[in-house]
Amino acid sequence: MTKRIVWGALVVALVALVAFRVVQARRGAPETPEVDEIRARTGIPVEVTAAREGELVVRREFTGVLRGIRSTTIRARTGDEILDIPVRVGDRVRAGDVVIRQSSEGSLASVRQAQASYEQADRNVERLRPLHERGAISDQDWDNALTGLRVAEANLEAARRRVDLESPIDGVVTDLMVTRGAMPESGDPLARVSDLSRLQVLVQVSPEQARELAVRQPARLPEHGLEGAVSRVAMQADPVSRLLEVELTFPGGAAAGGAVPGTLVTAQVEVGRRASALLVPRGAVSEGVAWVVDSAGVAHRRDVMTGLEGDGQVEIVEGLAPGERVVVAGATLLSEGVQTRIVGGSSS
Repeated sequence: MTKRIVWGALVVALVALVAFRVVQARRGAPETPEVDEIRARTGIPVEVTAAREGELVVRREFTGVLRGIRSTTIRARTGDEILDIPVRVGDRVRAGDVVIRQSSEGSLASVRQAQASYEQADRNVERLRPLHERGAISDQDWDNALTGLRVAEANLEAARRRVDLESPIDGVVTDLMVTRGAMPESGDPLARVSDLSRLQVLVQVSPEQARELAVRQPARLPEHGLEGAVSRVAMQADPVSRLLEVELTFPGGAAAGGAVPGTLVTAQVEVGRRASALLVPRGAVSEGVAWVVDSAGVAHRRDVMTGLEGDGQVEIVEGLAPGERVVVAGATLLSEGVQTRIVGGSSS
């Protein structure tokens, strides 16, 4: 019984000692400060930059197909064999130059027959010319001879067109879709000729994008170093895609360098410009609000009016002054009059 009393007393003493030590430890340990207290004492970390005056050029990028100012596709008139292709891709041709020779024995016979008829009509005119000049034949006979020559010439031209497929425009051969010996179907595309004296880019834009675009706005092709302009903005959208077609025109010829018609290119259109504007980074403004840090590091909320926006910059029309430090990172933690601590950015 005595032992039990002793052991009970020891346990009570031990528990009392532990409780005493715990109470002492709690009384001596400093209280953990709250997050708000730390922020108030050290300042909310933010990155800032100075509102600055400068030029602002706003450009929009579009992807489209590069083409010549004019182009034509030469198509097969018959299902005859391709006899000859006297041009290569890149060759310059004039209107009337032969690009493809396509024929069968029947077509060649028609050309030879038409050629013979033309030569006979021409000889007949030359034989009657001195007689007509001397009045030895009637005007009616002379007119008949001339008419016969014109008919023979037209027949020869028609026969040749079935054999010799000519370019209808001056330009450059940009594509050949057949080889010698091929047997195309009537109407198949055989070659393409483009007038590269000027180049165009066709782009498809949404109605919202089209509202920013207008004829004569400056445009450029950075990869080719070409400067041009918007030449056409469609007034009606495509009924299927709901997009509008916009045409950009650029100088061609030697200035075009390595520009290849038919390729996809990225064009830039200048939709706005300010010679002098108050600018801040786009991230400094959210829903018409910017935060400014004064010389004492105190944050102030500013309602701002914005203007043009582009290239990561936004124009401030009202609400800020040049040189004021605006917050570009950390603004979500700010409230009016709170102390800040600048940890990055540029304040000059």
